[in-house]
Amino acid sequence: MSDELETGALASAGGLSSPEGEYENAGTACRNCGTIVNRRYCGHCGQLAQSFHRPVWHLFSEMVGDFFALDGRAMRTLPALIFRPGRVTRTYLDGKRQRFVPPFRLFLLTSFLYFLGLFAFGDSQGWFHWYANPAVDGITLDNTTAEGAGNGVPLVIQDLNRSDDEPLDPEAEALLKQSQENVKRFFLEDGRINRAAIDESACDEPEEQESGSCEFMRMVGHRLADAYENQGMLFASIQSWAPRLALICLPVLVFLLTLSYPFSKRAYVYDHIITAMHFQSWLYILLGVGLVFLWLGQVWFVIVLMLAPPVYLYRMLRVVYDSGRFLSVFRTFMIMSSLNVVLLLLVIATLVLGVADTSPILGGASQN
Repeated sequence: MSDELETGALASAGGLSSPEGEYENAGTACRNCGTIVNRRYCGHCGQLAQSFHRPVWHLFSEMVGDFFALDGRAMRTLPALIFRPGRVTRTYLDGKRQRFVPPFRLFLLTSFLYFLGLFAFGDSQGWFHWYANPAVDGITLDNTTAEGAGNGVPLVIQDLNRSDDEPLDPEAEALLKQSQENVKRFFLEDGRINRAAIDESACDEPEEQESGSCEFMRMVGHRLADAYENQGMLFASIQSWAPRLALICLPVLVFLLTLSYPFSKRAYVYDHIITAMHFQSWLYILLGVGLVFLWLGQVWFVIVLMLAPPVYLYRMLRVVYDSGRFLSVFRTFMIMSSLNVVLLLLVIATLVLGVADTSPILGGASQN
């Protein structure tokens, strides 16, 4: 079984895109039994006579070429997958597979293109370069200094809700002064964070300064400071971890579908896997389109991103599993609620791992 899974995964990644009858190493010996083979499979032992020891770019080019092949499978798969929820999945499960792009290959390509576009677009929009600019009751920190702008040290505090000649009320003025003092306390002139201030603020009570909780708060503060001062490394770490952690959503969705149909004699785990891959492929396509709309300034598309997934999943459950309306609504609510929780945890895990990756190398060197 493991050999079949390995072969299927490699084939889905593009390794078996050559037409039947063609073999790039024709006339070579089978690596299993030594028989000379001229086709994809050995005629003596039946082992796949294909080598996957090729550069990654070569495998990816084959995958993309096979996806957009002239046989039209992509054109038969994508419109139906996008606009007819569950129809491709149901047809594929019924055995009519040749006309569609394999689900695992579709899942890999859509996820790759989405994250490629996400990080490229996010980087161009400055999503991954943060500077201290908190807003509290209309009062914000401006990224300039008293000596001059450009080094990112937020020492000048401005009130966005008043004109220059309008006096502040006592409460706002006190908040302004306190915020200004806090910024000057934690930010040094060269743009770094004052680690001594972090150590002092870890615990308010003197008798608690040596406790374990204080040490933990100091450690968290120093790691956040490392991440703030080395945002390029933080972004690189997030870019590395996000696609890998996103893969967790696939088995989670399979598990949720299995829980939703525990006693169904017509639905197997294989059906749930295909359904999960098709749903996530559609979701990556939707999110990719959302990036385009955001780039065009069409913020209203965020509403579509919020409403479309549960509607699509509801229709998908109705078509794939032939569920009733009430049970489909209940299962959709359960699955989407669970997925949102998992997604939130994955975002937190991505940020935590990103912050953690910046500290082991730079944490000790940046102490003040």
